[in-house]
Amino acid sequence: MNPPEEEGAWLEANGEHHALHGNCSVGRAAANTLVLDSPKVSRMHALIQLQNIGEFWLVDLGSSNGTFLNKRRVHQPVRLHDQDKILIGGRQFIFRQPEEISPDYQTTIAERTIQEIENAPCWLLVADIVGFTALSRSLVSERLAALIGGWFAACKKIIEEHDGTINKYLGDGILAYWHESDATPEGITATITALKKAQALAEPRFRFVVHFGLAAIGGVTSLGEESLMGVEVNVAFRLEKLAASLGEACGLSDAASSKLEGFISSRRLGDYELKGFVRKRAFFIV
Repeated sequence: MNPPEEEGAWLEANGEHHALHGNCSVGRAAANTLVLDSPKVSRMHALIQLQNIGEFWLVDLGSSNGTFLNKRRVHQPVRLHDQDKILIGGRQFIFRQPEEISPDYQTTIAERTIQEIENAPCWLLVADIVGFTALSRSLVSERLAALIGGWFAACKKIIEEHDGTINKYLGDGILAYWHESDATPEGITATITALKKAQALAEPRFRFVVHFGLAAIGGVTSLGEESLMGVEVNVAFRLEKLAASLGEACGLSDAASSKLEGFISSRRLGDYELKGFVRKRAFFIV
């Protein structure tokens, strides 16, 4: 473990420090960023995910014995704050981020260290659990945590196996992306197929949409993150809301459907208005 830097965030445990540079996976398997050799710790137990500028979120990955934040079991991704206590497999870590990440501080960090933003063609995927509120009320804490954490872990595995990246965990959903240069229609089709197989499981029910378009991609070098911005990212989220209103489990934008023509079977459902956008958008279901 390394001593903390003057800026940034780290974990403290028994007088040692583990600096957080980007995402930090925690578990028993050697592939994790932070390896905990204990039978109480799952192979892939939890994730500390860097999102936005300087925000760290704690995500349980369906661990057997749970991840606890300030003595409460983590059911869904939760943002970390300075002095938060994380308990994993009997090991306690204190999250340290002494410098407040205020809007002004975010702007200062971004102006000082942000990489040049580029507009790049990307595949965008938004997935969301169906009826999360009702689900959270009907299940006991341990069952809810295992179910939601397991879903995050399954989605993460599918997306990363097909060379995608999860950019954000959104409480009961995810935003993932692929640079066009790193993806093929075959690979995106395989991702959709794998996610549709996951949908066939009893719980939790979830929906997802796939879009293709230009995204503004930039990252804060010192924090090891990459962020997505722009109109097409907003379109992807609006399409997921549209899928929810239509009761559809898997949808494609017109751009995604066109790129995947000949690789996957889809049906045009119609043209729909999206909140905040002038023209209607064609929506396809798989």
